[in-house]
Amino acid sequence: MFLSALDGFVASHSDVTLKPLEVDLVGQLPPKLRVYLYNATYPPGGRGMGEHKIQLIVPGQARNERGNFNSSGGRIPLLVGYRPDIKVFVLWDAEMYPDFAYSRNVQVLPETIYEAFAQGLGRQIRRLGSGQAEVVIAAEARQLSDAILERQKETLKRLFGAQG
Repeated sequence: MFLSALDGFVASHSDVTLKPLEVDLVGQLPPKLRVYLYNATYPPGGRGMGEHKIQLIVPGQARNERGNFNSSGGRIPLLVGYRPDIKVFVLWDAEMYPDFAYSRNVQVLPETIYEAFAQGLGRQIRRLGSGQAEVVIAAEARQLSDAILERQKETLKRLFGAQG
């Protein structure tokens, strides 16, 4: 679904059965992505009602090992959750999750998911345990390219110290 949502922007991609997915894009989108795509689930209990989560595990990461997203070869790691029943993608700031534990949870509020479903895009500011603020972006599939641009913009703002 990720590739079809970017129809017209994909120049090439790696084997879709391998993870992470490497995607070369055209137009205004970042040219080289390494996509870490997870199912966004909303299991009962443990967290707020309806809160969605993904569980971070990267290829080759064993239990009790730390994981990192690979940015080699000039590829930008893109951390994505997907809820297939309503075709909504969630984009977190991958660089804010260095050296993570096996199966680490990353969350998004249900309001953010439903805002994207109803209006095309949704945004949430999350406070991480480090005290940093992360902007999470959710998008209906037809607006995935816009969400990728927003994700890139928010990451650059964080890196260069811009507010808002």
